[in-house]
Amino acid sequence: MRHLRTINMKSFIKSPCTALDVLTWIKQNIIVLHFGIISAFQFTNFKVVQMNRTIANLTLGCAILCFNSAAYAATEQDAAAAARRGDFAAAAVSYEQLVAMNPTSVALRLELADALAKNRQWNRAVSEYEAILNLQPENTEAVLGIGTLRRWQGNTGKAKRAYEKARALAPQNPDGSLGLAATYVLDHDYVSADELYAQAEQTWPKDSGVQQAVNGFRSLRKPRLYLFWENDLSFETRQVGAITPFDSREEIGAELQEENRFTVGPVNTKIYSRNDKKLFYTHYFGLNHTLDFSARASQYQYNVPNTALDYASIDTYEEYRGRYTIQFKPEHVFAVRYTLRPTKLKLSQSSFTAHKIEGEFNSQWDPRFSTMFGGGWLRDLDGNATSISQLTDRSLIKFGFQWDKTNRLSLGAKYITNPDLDNSLSSTIIGEGSYSLTDTWSALGRYRSDDYKTGSDQTSFYVGARFVPDNHWWSEFGLKHAERGTASGNYGLASIIYRF
Repeated sequence: MRHLRTINMKSFIKSPCTALDVLTWIKQNIIVLHFGIISAFQFTNFKVVQMNRTIANLTLGCAILCFNSAAYAATEQDAAAAARRGDFAAAAVSYEQLVAMNPTSVALRLELADALAKNRQWNRAVSEYEAILNLQPENTEAVLGIGTLRRWQGNTGKAKRAYEKARALAPQNPDGSLGLAATYVLDHDYVSADELYAQAEQTWPKDSGVQQAVNGFRSLRKPRLYLFWENDLSFETRQVGAITPFDSREEIGAELQEENRFTVGPVNTKIYSRNDKKLFYTHYFGLNHTLDFSARASQYQYNVPNTALDYASIDTYEEYRGRYTIQFKPEHVFAVRYTLRPTKLKLSQSSFTAHKIEGEFNSQWDPRFSTMFGGGWLRDLDGNATSISQLTDRSLIKFGFQWDKTNRLSLGAKYITNPDLDNSLSSTIIGEGSYSLTDTWSALGRYRSDDYKTGSDQTSFYVGARFVPDNHWWSEFGLKHAERGTASGNYGLASIIYRF
């Protein structure tokens, strides 16, 4: 009897063989199959109709096998193509289908977990990595994946344990050490991070990934400068500042700011200039656990006669602010801030002290959606006051959300009452969106509506671009169209941060 051409049925079912492969095999062996089946049925004296039915069933089975293999290959190609173009949601769906067809494939589960992670389905990705560890308890890639996802979620404890396990499983692989060091950086434990990066640099001196991570960490420990400029219908602001880390968990900084205020109308007359000098200090206890202090001295220089000023016009003030932030869970962070502001008035040279208490609760409900809600109390001089005894109490409200609709598109909005220092605004509404064009460039759009306590309200529309080429440089610049009453105009904004 003729013999069938051999084919590895295990790889036939599990590998992405094409429909042409299957059809070619059937064509090569169909005559042998035919005569073999006929001989078998003649030997057992079966009826011809049963023989014909069996041949038909065999043909149907071959066709189904051919279809399933072709579908498997097409699905795997679709998944890979979706991942290459950055459509990780589609890639995850395709890899889920492949895993359902081959649930013991570690390689497919790793691809599925990677797609889920990049699509910000972090809990599902962790579940897939855990399923891999049930199949292969010492799979280092799965352990590293869990560590990275826990770090992204802000769960530094679980991230550290995963990276420590990865280092024990594969001490020759630098990824465990780099992941652990990055977790210490996130937790603002720069001493432990520095030890790990130094050890990694010594162990893998020629590894470009290690050197890149080490350089990125060292840049975090260097001073940074920032510049900001914004122009508008009624004001122009300039800021310059510097921040420098010191010790293991501290930062100190200084800032100079100048703000010019103008009348809104056919001729923009300068009302005053305000010059601020500010010092600030931050101590990091850990991730989302900080204590901040700042002190500011402000002085006003008026360009209009005293007869044009209100009683509440400010001459100088000092501002002392403290803020404490604590993380209840990786998803929920609470902050409380107290501001004390001794103020001297221009006309009477009388003094009073303003107080402001604020609380803010930030929640990350899932990797794509977060909310902010806060409130507070402000005791300040009434805008229409005629004596320093006319202090008023105001309630404060703020709330907003951030929605990362895709890995590129982010949308957000917020509402704030009494947001400014000179007490001229009742509330502000801001809506904004950004779209990542490349790893370096992003497009920005922003809408703002200011409800002024006196005079007309203002609306503005802003379009800009953000340019972040490396760890040292961050910048944003754009144009704004503002309207207030009958006045309108186009104005600029630029912001730069440089880390040495």
